[in-house]
Amino acid sequence: MPVLTRDELADLNPEKLYNIPTFVLHYELWQNIDPTLAATLNAPVKIKFDANIRNNLGTLRNKKGIYIFFVEPDFPFVPKANYLMYVGRVINTNTFYLRFRDYVNGIGNRNIRRNIQLLTNLWEDKTWVYFYELNLADNRIKTIESNLFDNIVPPLNNQFRARRALNSRSIYN
Repeated sequence: MPVLTRDELADLNPEKLYNIPTFVLHYELWQNIDPTLAATLNAPVKIKFDANIRNNLGTLRNKKGIYIFFVEPDFPFVPKANYLMYVGRVINTNTFYLRFRDYVNGIGNRNIRRNIQLLTNLWEDKTWVYFYELNLADNRIKTIESNLFDNIVPPLNNQFRARRALNSRSIYN
């Protein structure tokens, strides 16, 4: 199924214009990222996000961990720019393969949650998923996910706990 165009997305969400050019670059929040994560999140598997992602998961299909969606434009110059859009987790109650069914079903879908519509349609062929396999307890994986999205404030996450992150969320909606 082809992706939804920007005009189609705007028509589907006329009450909430998505402020695409704005990103929260909150230096003070970044200082709150758990420094031990440098060792924990150090070797991601990078997978292109497209309609075939579920077929390209290989041995990751039943793994637990953290996944992060990045938009990576292919600018013809250096330095390279990457935009972190969403942080998610896979724990024992789910699998990476099943979790990505929602995202694949979002491609071209007018009847799916708005954030999934945007994540899966706005940046065709420029979206990548970084998966960090974690052999940790589910509660620890949830804590890592919360620490990341509360302090990075990705534009397509919406379950922030930190007060400053909650305030920043209004930029996107």
